[in-house]
This record gives sequence, C-alpha cells and structure tokens, in this order.
Amino acid sequence: MCPHLSRRCFLKSTAAGAVSLGAFAAWAERLTAATASSGAAAKPKVRVGKIYLGNPHPGWPSFTVDLDAEMKRFEEGIAKVAPALADVEFVEAGLVRDEVQLAQAKEKFKDTTGILVLQLTMGILPQVKSLLELGLPVMVFTVPYAGHEWHTIAGLQREGKLIDVLPSSRFEDIAVAIRPFRAIQRLKEARILNVNYDGADPAYCQAIQDKYGTRVISLKFPDLQKAYDEADAAEAQADADRWIGEAEKIVEPTKDDILKGARMYVAMKNLLAQHQADAITMNCLGMGLIDKGMGYPCLGFVRFNNELRAGVCEADLKSTMTQLLFTYLVGRTGFVTDPVFDLATNTIIHAHCVGATQMEGPDSRPSPYHIRTHLEDGRGVSLQVRMPVGGKVSMARLIGTDLMLFSTGDAVDSPFVDRACRTKLTMRVENIEKFLENWSCGLHRVVFYGDHTRDLRRLCRFKQIRFLREGIDDLQNAPGLEWEPHVHA
Repeated sequence: MCPHLSRRCFLKSTAAGAVSLGAFAAWAERLTAATASSGAAAKPKVRVGKIYLGNPHPGWPSFTVDLDAEMKRFEEGIAKVAPALADVEFVEAGLVRDEVQLAQAKEKFKDTTGILVLQLTMGILPQVKSLLELGLPVMVFTVPYAGHEWHTIAGLQREGKLIDVLPSSRFEDIAVAIRPFRAIQRLKEARILNVNYDGADPAYCQAIQDKYGTRVISLKFPDLQKAYDEADAAEAQADADRWIGEAEKIVEPTKDDILKGARMYVAMKNLLAQHQADAITMNCLGMGLIDKGMGYPCLGFVRFNNELRAGVCEADLKSTMTQLLFTYLVGRTGFVTDPVFDLATNTIIHAHCVGATQMEGPDSRPSPYHIRTHLEDGRGVSLQVRMPVGGKVSMARLIGTDLMLFSTGDAVDSPFVDRACRTKLTMRVENIEKFLENWSCGLHRVVFYGDHTRDLRRLCRFKQIRFLREGIDDLQNAPGLEWEPHVHA
C-alpha cells in the first residue's frame, strides 16, 4: 500500500497504457523548481483553461443527467494523475450553462496556453465554437456516450480551427489531452545554445522564434574555451568518477580522457545556466577540441539528455528543435542518428556516438554502457550504450518550421560492433523500400522510444505543422522537402 501517491507508487498502480504518464511525474516536478545539481532554471506552470460543458436534460447520455456527479467523476480521474500535472495550473471556469458564464470564462482564458473542454452531455457545440473565437487551441475530452459532438471536429479542423478531440473511457487520459499545451508553452520559453566558429543562420533562427518562440543563442569558440578553463576541477572529477564507477567496461580512453570529457560537461552546464538555456548543440569535431587540449561534449550530452534537456551533435539545430519538441510533448529524450539501411532484414540501423542511457525517461533503469573513444577519429570519450529493445520507437525530424517527417517501427536489436558510430539501435519498419526511395532532408533523424503518433498529430494540428509519414506518404512531390544530393546532416 502507498500512504500517499509517490512517483514510484504512481507508476506501479496505473494501468500499462498509462505508464508513460508516470514518466512525466519526476520531470513535471523538476520543471517548476530550480535544480541545483543540473543548473536548470525553474519554469512557470503551464496555464490551461478548464471548462465543463453540459445540460441537465440533453438526451445523451440520458434524458436527465446529474451534472455535479459527472463533474465529480472527472475530478477523481484528474486527481489520479496529479503527479503528471505538477507543472500545470488549471484556470478554472467550472460548469458553464449560459452566455454570461461563457463570456466570463473566455475572459479568464485569454492568457492561457490552451483550453480543455470536458464534455458532460450532448449539446455543447455552440459553446465550443464560441471558445474557438479566442484563437487558442481547444482540446475536447469526451467519454463514451456523452454526445455526438466528436463528429463535428473534423469539419471544424477543415475550416482551419485549432481544435482536436480525445475520446476515451479513461479519465486519466485528461493528462494526455493537455500534452500539446505543455509543448507549446515550453517551446515558447526554450533557449538553445549553438556553439560553432560562426553564428547560426539568422533567417532560420528568426523563423523558429517567430513560429515557436524558441530563441537560438550563438556562442563562439572563445566562449566555450573560457567556460572550459573556468570549470570546477572537483566537480569534473566527481562526474568522471561517476562515469567510471557505473561503466560495464572501459576500452580505449584513459582516466585523463574521461576527466576532460567530464570537464566539458561542467563547462556546458555552466553555459546553460548562464544563458538560462534548455539545450546545447555544438560543432563537436569541426572545432578541433582535442587538438586544443579539451574534451568532446559526448558525456555531457548524455547527462543533459537523461535530464530531459537536450545535448545534440554537429550544431544541428533541426534535430535540436525536433528533440525539444518531443521531449516537451511526451517526456522522452531523443537519439540523433546517422541511419543505415538493411533491406535483407527490413531494418534501419540508427548509429551515433551520443546515446542517452535513459531513453525511456528520467525514472527508467539506466542502460549499460562501455566507455569508448569517438569512433570517427579514435580520440576523446563517448559511450557505447546497449539500447533497450522489444518495443515501439518513433523517428522524426522537423524541417524548416512547419513540416514534420515521422514514422514508427520496432526496436529489435542494439548491435555492439566496431563499425559505424558507437551506439546503435536497429529499427524494423514496413515498406522499407519506400523509405529508401523517398529519403530527403539530409541524413539525420531523431529516434524516441514509444509510438507517439497520436500526440504528435495533435501538436502538429495546433501548431499548423504538416505531418508527413516516411514509408507511407508519397513524398516525391511534397513541397518544402530538401533534396540536395550531397552527404550532410
């Protein structure tokens, strides 16, 4: 028995289909409180308008309905997932029955990120249409038999309205219904550090800020050098000792190599704190870090990814935006990869020298790893991680600001071979030839554990992002894709 609903009790007591809600619990708590160990800044709560709509004599679900009793059922369901909503502030409108109450609710909701409509009975469409006038995303949560309004949502979407519906018999799925609102607000708050010899493309950075609110801050090599030189030696040693103590095996690197990698982690952590940033991406190999007596950022990137921030290789802002979007949406970190095809087994093998050890969430059991050099030059330090297998995975990349490439598959293997980048994950897919024939937009893709199709579709609808399925959709004539015939991330 659990005397109170702790995170671990929550994980054990929920149904299998809701386990991913538990992954949000630790993260949601951390988002709203500064974390001294990681340097993460506190985040404001996500403000969500919450409104009950229903009529006492509606016909559906029955001739008369006890609206107070129905609301109580909803509130009990919400209480069950309270840990996963720790970073959410509901702006309560209560039960709205007339135009005066509706006008009051709309006034309350003006400074929220989105509106959650909880349907109690049939006959709520006029109020829903009125709420849409605010221009905010509206999510309708409805249980079976509540009414027929679900069938009007597709028509409203065709009119360009920011609306979606989640019909479910599980009241706990209310926490799922508001995931897009969390992602929208967190992206608006996010800052990305781009570390390179030159600044990031200003046109792309401005487009990202205009669309999502996310700011890209360009740092140059001297900024990184200064942070590295000033990194606390004792903190770096403690981090290096932790990597060594938790490793299955150390293959090539010396303790000094590992210490330099840990020192780079401390330097990057301090830069994130200094700029109140949530992610960092770096031209790791191109800046000649090892020749300058420094360490690679690989170890630090793993730390950040495990914490559900983001550390991304190769100054790849597209993959960084993709990873942040998914992290805020589903509470999972990403694995940025160089994919390899194997038609003999219908698989795409994802490989890179940065693989998080907690791909299934910050409370998940860490994956075992070997400490290795970076494969492409045999220098520095990276991890060779045994990725989890046996479940669904998603693959995605945000192109520009308004196009998402997406697919799903099965994680079937994590090869430990000394070819290609250190960490590998084999993903079995259907229609592999179609993937190969329609591959565009560079090499990199970002892999996330779980099938996140539904969540991503909702977010794409609210943010007006085109949703294209690799391996399914015909992409040859899709506008906005990049087909440059040269090898690039």
